Amino acid sequence: MNITDVSIKRPLAVSMVFLGIILFGFISVTNLPVALFPDVTFPMMIVLTNYPGAGPEEIETMITDPLEKSLATINNLDEITSTTQENISMILLQFEWGTDLDASSNDVRDVMGFILPYFPDDADYPLIFKFDISQQPVVMYTIGGNIDPLELNEIAEDIADRLQRVGGVAASYALSETFREIQIILDPLKLKGTGITPDQVIDVLQAQNINYPLGNVETGKKVYILRTIGEYEDLNQIRNTVVGSSNGTPILLSQVADVLFQSSERNAISRTNGVSSIWGMVQKRTDANAANVGTRVVEELEAIKKDLPPGITVDLIFNQADFIMRSVKSTAQTLVMGAILAIVILFFFLGSFRSTLYMAVAIPIAVFFALFFMYFFDMSLNIISLGGLTIAIGMVLDSAIVVFEAIFRHKEKGEAPEKAASVGAREVGAAITASTLTTIAVFLPLLLVSGLASVFFRQLALTVTFALISSLLVALTIIPMLSVRFGTVTRREDRKGFGLKIAKFYEGVENFYTRILCWSLGHKKTIIFGTIGVFIVSLFLVPFIGTELSPEIDQGEIIINAEMPVGTNLWVTDSAVQKLEKIVVEEVPELEILSTSIGSGGGGFTSLFSSTAGPHAAQIWLELVNRQERNRSVKRIQQDLRPKVVNVIPGLKVTFGGNEFEMFGGGSAIDVKIIGYDLETAQALSGELMEKMSEVKGLVDLESSIGEGKPEYRLVIDRRKAANFGLTPYQIGATLRSRVEGIVASQYRKAGDEYNIRIMFDKKYRNDLKEIISMTITTPLGEVPLQNFIKDTIAVGPVQIEHEENERVVSITGAVEGRDMGSVAGEVQKIVKSIQAPVDFRIEMGGGFEQQMETFRDLGFVILLAVVLVYMIMVGQFESFKEPFIIMFTIPLAIIGVLWMLFFTGTTINMQSLLGVLLLGGIVVNNAIVYITYVNQLHRKHGMSIFDAIVEAGRVRLRPILMTALTTTFGLIPMALAIGSGNEIRAPMARSVIGGLLLSTFLTLVFIPVLYTLFERRKKNKPKPAR
Repeated sequence: MNITDVSIKRPLAVSMVFLGIILFGFISVTNLPVALFPDVTFPMMIVLTNYPGAGPEEIETMITDPLEKSLATINNLDEITSTTQENISMILLQFEWGTDLDASSNDVRDVMGFILPYFPDDADYPLIFKFDISQQPVVMYTIGGNIDPLELNEIAEDIADRLQRVGGVAASYALSETFREIQIILDPLKLKGTGITPDQVIDVLQAQNINYPLGNVETGKKVYILRTIGEYEDLNQIRNTVVGSSNGTPILLSQVADVLFQSSERNAISRTNGVSSIWGMVQKRTDANAANVGTRVVEELEAIKKDLPPGITVDLIFNQADFIMRSVKSTAQTLVMGAILAIVILFFFLGSFRSTLYMAVAIPIAVFFALFFMYFFDMSLNIISLGGLTIAIGMVLDSAIVVFEAIFRHKEKGEAPEKAASVGAREVGAAITASTLTTIAVFLPLLLVSGLASVFFRQLALTVTFALISSLLVALTIIPMLSVRFGTVTRREDRKGFGLKIAKFYEGVENFYTRILCWSLGHKKTIIFGTIGVFIVSLFLVPFIGTELSPEIDQGEIIINAEMPVGTNLWVTDSAVQKLEKIVVEEVPELEILSTSIGSGGGGFTSLFSSTAGPHAAQIWLELVNRQERNRSVKRIQQDLRPKVVNVIPGLKVTFGGNEFEMFGGGSAIDVKIIGYDLETAQALSGELMEKMSEVKGLVDLESSIGEGKPEYRLVIDRRKAANFGLTPYQIGATLRSRVEGIVASQYRKAGDEYNIRIMFDKKYRNDLKEIISMTITTPLGEVPLQNFIKDTIAVGPVQIEHEENERVVSITGAVEGRDMGSVAGEVQKIVKSIQAPVDFRIEMGGGFEQQMETFRDLGFVILLAVVLVYMIMVGQFESFKEPFIIMFTIPLAIIGVLWMLFFTGTTINMQSLLGVLLLGGIVVNNAIVYITYVNQLHRKHGMSIFDAIVEAGRVRLRPILMTALTTTFGLIPMALAIGSGNEIRAPMARSVIGGLLLSTFLTLVFIPVLYTLFERRKKNKPKPAR
């Protein structure tokens, strides 16, 4: 007894099983986490080393080079790159997909253990960070108010502390641009008069401000802890600290310095909607759900607003939860709309509410079945997994339609309901099983390749697989069972009303198709060569379609990067940026919040979202109203805004930042790498390339990593003269740094808070080179003027030095606007090839285009392997190589539809549209399988002629073929229209499937029968072997 017979004989048992699936699916959906994308772990690690006071070239030699050479020996390392800037070395390690980062981080620590003894003494210990996309801020906000910056900072810190206590929050920061500290401003003239040196002051303060543990004292039965109390309790104690003596008279700190409790020097400016502000950000715990954490944080912010003083505002700049919920809600709506449209198509063909209803039961069962298994596979509700359900909505009806149609035919012949259900399901059972397996099989190769495509779309593959398995079970159990209990048949001639109109319409379609099929069988060459011609012509569309890695998502945010020449101070930059802000406000009426960050003091997000930071750099964050409330997309607004702000304000270079999804694509769309050691040669090549690349249409925001260089005073030390005074370059450098930059000598603690005690000279001494080199330094021979062994020069040094695979690299990056990435990259490649690189230099392409080509290669391999698996399954089904070979011609027929659909809709060939081609490899063969199976039954089992069998099979299978194709197509239409947040990323996939499925269905009904007759005729004409 097969599964169908069991369901017919035990309907209540089967019903309870599927009700149980629905129940557990409903419970699962309430426990599934909600996210924007699948939980993707990028195999990356960052090694960050801080070397205060050192320039890029010194850090490259002493820190970056030794670390890179050692780290290059680690197993599973795919690529090593680095960026060396003033004070910092940052090395990025990219491992092969699937690498255990915990084990790799241990390997990194082991390797660093061998090299650390050779590091400079004052370099910090390297820090290791695993790249975790889940640690990006889930909420970013600003606190604004025209009050004293220190008061605003205290309010911001209090808000951050309250948000830290919200469930699921890992860290909450207030990115203050200034903070309170105790500043000891030394007077060099007073110091000189007393004979006290700055180093003495530093040593005294460090020795005086301390509580020192002495041990334990046992007295009788008690044990007391013994310690000295020396930490400062108020500013007067600091001012009255004895720092030296003169002729036996103590000299107090207040006699040689001003002791002030005030704000630190400002090196950043932030404002939101024109009001001074401080940025705040919240990160979630790794195991926490972004949507839930974001929602709770926003609720707490709303509660905080009620307690704020008058004039203080809190503006929400970024809320990942909001976009996630809008995207997931939009995807769910797309799913529901697709299901409704598929059911409407069913009703149109069936003309019966009852039949449509029990066919449609496959949809909720498949959805809840998939949700149930998603929970056990630790998946989340995201736009990819829900996109898989949306794709499956129309497909889950395919098997049910075929079974229903078979049962319906047998009932029309007058067979008893039980027999009709059993025979009908058995008749097509093997065919729909094979069809389901071919669709599932196309996803298996995704498990065999590494890279972004495999990791990103694994959840989609699993979701579709779960839904299709469920649909097969429904078709073989629920549909036969319901057809026995509720599926009464009304003959065509007995139908009335709408059902009669449907029957007459379909009869007309059936007769029209029969005439076309008969004509095609009589004009085989015309059909064959005509189809081949259309296929060849379609291939010429590819250059006009264009390529890119992935479509952009409209998150309602635009980032503008602005830079003045390197060396420009904060206030000059601010003046230029204010002009830029005014233009933006005038040109973007869709603007809701405008937040600006200038400089690198932590008061904003410049250091978080830009590779350039400093008083010359700024970023403007535009938060737009919801997509439903504006006519222009982010892309359109950016295109319209560009000519209004680029090269408009003198000295201000303006570029646009990428959106979140571009981070998945490997950085900038276009990235040309100049690889070679000499920086001057690299800079010359960079200039030549940028000049030629600037002429490429669609290539915007061109930048070179080498830049224009940073102006610097170089104090050249005469080593011999310095040695005569017992000094080393390090001692001189450390002393000068403490005089110019200042030094944090100790901490002052009060009421649970901790403040730096910074020793520094007044600005008039620190900002005057003559004053700096006229300072004295303590030597074993006494105080000596620095100018005795220092010579000053003005030069330009590199702002940063990049490495790739232990070689110096200069990157020229750019974005693509108004054209597809593939076309722009093609022109850039021609430019690269036209330039003759000097000896020991080479020029290569990288960036997003490199990631695109790698992803396309992976998907190409996946599609090829999927086609082979589909063919193997069909060979097993038919026990023949011939029929599967004929059926495989439906795939190139589908490619024709894909190319024309992409061309007419202006959609590029990208990761998602190629995934649609992969899906088609398993879908388009299904109708041909059912059709060829029935032809074989009529021709070989019932003895019909080839011509009659083909015509009869076409007539009988026309309706289920049209129904399956149209339910899948209409189920995908909402997705193809990209309605709602986040749907832009799935639209290309839906468009590929719709275009390929519609055309391949039509050609399958004509081309495949013609091809079948040719192979059968060849088989009959083949001479039999002599006995």
